Amino acid sequence: MLVISIYTIAFGENNIFEYYKKVQFRNELMTQVESIKKENQDLERKIQYLQNDPFYIEKLARENLGLMKDNEEIYVIVGMEKKQKEEAQQHQQEERWIDKIKEKYQQFKLQ
Repeated sequence: MLVISIYTIAFGENNIFEYYKKVQFRNELMTQVESIKKENQDLERKIQYLQNDPFYIEKLARENLGLMKDNEEIYVIVGMEKKQKEEAQQHQQEERWIDKIKEKYQQFKLQ
């Protein structure tokens, strides 16, 4: 009986090795669930800001769409060093409107 028990624990269908693999897989899934819950909380917070906070909406419109109020001027600082420019590009995944304006200005300046 002891030999059969040991054999079942070590090599059976639900052996101890499969159990540890399943425990590890469960822990990985739990980690993913926690990160997704955190992401959902962040998105819910962002939705609340978008629904209730006009300052946040204005901030996003200025940064992402390049909108401005009447009688307002936008200053574009040109002449960034190459190293700083590369670092800035690494921090941004998508190109913003202000970067497009800088690029057009540089092209115009070179002609």
